[in-house]
Amino acid sequence: MEEKIKKLDEATTAAQLAMLDAESKLKAASDAVEAAKSKLKKLSPEAQQNIEFNDTELPDLISAKMLAESECENARKRYETNEKYLMIIREKHSKSCS
Repeated sequence: MEEKIKKLDEATTAAQLAMLDAESKLKAASDAVEAAKSKLKKLSPEAQQNIEFNDTELPDLISAKMLAESECENARKRYETNEKYLMIIREKHSKSCS
């Protein structure tokens, strides 16, 4: 049982690190989208009217942000699930040892 707890604890730690990494990537992707939007807003009104959405970097940045959001959500769910099961297994183990 202790080996199982150890493995799940290691998996939970790895999932937490993956979640933090995914959150960092999401922040970077969000910042990049905001920077690109700000850059477009600084253009002259005439330039803004003549520019096409697909001529900007926004489509790629938005896609990257959506991917980062998905990865972040998956990593968060994996961490929360591991944490939940780790708590349950530790509780069962402590009851069986008592």
